[in-house]
Amino acid sequence: MSLLREDLLGYSGASNLAFNEEIKRRKANGEDIVHFGFGQSPFPVPDCLVQKLKEFAHVHDYLSVAGDLELRKEICKFHKEQDDIDLDPDNLIVAPGSKSLIYLVMTVFRGNVWIAAPAWTTYMPQAKLAGHTPRIINQYEENGWKLTPNDIKNGIEGVEGPHLLILTNPGNPSGCVYSREELQNLTEVCQSLDVIVLSDEIYARLVFNGEFTCMSKLYPEGTILTSGFSKWVGAGGWRLGYAYFPPKLSELKSAVQSGCSHTHSCAAAPVQFAVAAGLRDCMTDLMDYAKRARMILGWVSEFCYRTLTDAGVKCQASEAGYYFMPNFECIREGLKNKGVKTGQQMCDYFLQEIGVALMPSSSFLLSEEDLSVRFCFVPFDGAACLKEVEKLETSAFSKQTGDEFVRANCPEIVKGVEKLAILVKSLL
Repeated sequence: MSLLREDLLGYSGASNLAFNEEIKRRKANGEDIVHFGFGQSPFPVPDCLVQKLKEFAHVHDYLSVAGDLELRKEICKFHKEQDDIDLDPDNLIVAPGSKSLIYLVMTVFRGNVWIAAPAWTTYMPQAKLAGHTPRIINQYEENGWKLTPNDIKNGIEGVEGPHLLILTNPGNPSGCVYSREELQNLTEVCQSLDVIVLSDEIYARLVFNGEFTCMSKLYPEGTILTSGFSKWVGAGGWRLGYAYFPPKLSELKSAVQSGCSHTHSCAAAPVQFAVAAGLRDCMTDLMDYAKRARMILGWVSEFCYRTLTDAGVKCQASEAGYYFMPNFECIREGLKNKGVKTGQQMCDYFLQEIGVALMPSSSFLLSEEDLSVRFCFVPFDGAACLKEVEKLETSAFSKQTGDEFVRANCPEIVKGVEKLAILVKSLL
């Protein structure tokens, strides 16, 4: 007899993490693989934050379960400056990553958990682990992989509540960004159906054009805002994220905070103090860093998008973060002649034939037959690229284009995407 709950029979770890470990192992064993399958920041943690961490490395105390008050105040100040929203530090919880907070929200929530597909690999397993049978709302390529009011109405209307909708903006795996108008339209339908929105905005500071609207700005009473420092300052391994609960949802906030006390206790004290000091003392440096990171990611994204579309692949251009979703439907017949029929088989074929690692859309809740992939355009030396951008900024004579920058500074990107384009053309 199994010792597992019946609903967790066959339960497994995060597919993206497992895939990343496999590719790292194979590369360590000497295989030549370009890894477009994992979304870790290519950039180093800004030096100002590193110095702050050294300064506070000696701190060994347990901190408040909700997080250091000064850090919570600085986060609220940060969102006021960046998003023009007024947050109360008493309604904010800091944790070792927003991932754990999203899970705890699902755990304490009584009602339906709705996930918009394609979705980040962890939402579905988290919901199941929390005891829910999650419900899917499909997003569509023709709508830029964004939810529409009709998508929400068609999914939720007539279903007994309460309802919690997970909204990822900017999108993972799509790289889409919702406009203010689009969010306003979603707000109206969520208000009418009494839907709580958990808005996962971890990539908000990496929108290429710098324009982002926070869901809490438009739907303050019904939005749980989650974010952190893993993406825009490259501090994924520092494990520091947070969730903001509006006063109307104080019951959920209290329950999540209690859950924090019984699980992780608190986020690491040196990291909390370092980030609080960085937000207080180094904002100009941090914003310059984020601006350069956005510029580089935008150039790399455009290079990958254009190279694949020129080869005949249908793509929605990324607008933020590390991802977009090329659709290889154009080579379905060519793949079928190779015995390849599913997205996973296609990715296995790419890896075997040309050493390019990708994750199929089925890992993100689309069908097995769908031939879209999540393409992570991050295998480049972020530290070196940041230095090159600084040189360009100080050179009065530099007229280097984004394409020239990528070819000069991102050889793995160029090699991998051009290999993929050549293979696509051979299968058309």
